[in-house]
Amino acid sequence: MKFSFPHHDPKSHKGQVGKILIIGGSNQYYGAPILTALGAENSGADLITLCLPAQYAANARNYSLNFFIHELYSNYLSLSDLDIVANLLLKQDSAVIGNGLGNKAATKEALVALLSIIKIPIVLDAEALIPEILDINHQNEWIITPHKKEFERMFNLTATETNIRKQAQKYNLTIIVKGAIDIIIDSLGQTYHNTTGCSIMRVGGTGDVLAGIIGSLIAQKAPPFQACCTAAYYWGLVGETLSKKRKFITAKYMAEQFPCIACNNL
Repeated sequence: MKFSFPHHDPKSHKGQVGKILIIGGSNQYYGAPILTALGAENSGADLITLCLPAQYAANARNYSLNFFIHELYSNYLSLSDLDIVANLLLKQDSAVIGNGLGNKAATKEALVALLSIIKIPIVLDAEALIPEILDINHQNEWIITPHKKEFERMFNLTATETNIRKQAQKYNLTIIVKGAIDIIIDSLGQTYHNTTGCSIMRVGGTGDVLAGIIGSLIAQKAPPFQACCTAAYYWGLVGETLSKKRKFITAKYMAEQFPCIACNNL
């Protein structure tokens, strides 16, 4: 199975092909949300807003001239940030939340409060994948992107295809469980096993970039299941292509190569 990117009206102008908000970062994981933003930038989103701790805002600006930067009040997400984040969300088509957020109790409290009011399609990754979010009522089908251990931590279940399908249906989720073979299942039971990818993609940050690509595609109006399948397929293809030329790789380099490799394989 092969997937394609969303079709765009040739008369569209800036902002009509995806506005995305990325919320993440903490003392320990400052690079994760920046990699997520690079994933969004290199997969077609028009406007990318990055919300992260103030001490890392300069780093984010150095990685791209295109990011809109909003600083958190502290070096982690807290309830003090909810008003500004809620206002930012009103202007977005999608959001990616969780990359590098850290595990502070105050951050978990703020995360639950934020998800309780959010209305737009979202991708949840990394530290946003906590059991506390499962009982939040949400109309849009959320996308979660755990690896197997994160799935087990979140649901207290092994990441079998049967369990993934049951949880997707129970909680109105599209779930992509990342691994040597990615398992993607949505709330309707649609299922795809993605086999692209290679071992050099094991390095840190590749999952952060993938979350950004998925968020970008749903900002461009791709349905959740299609967005996950398309992103996983082409992200794995980038890894396969680069592995033929390099023994070692970084997530940042992969993100930079994504547009060319993906477009050459449409």
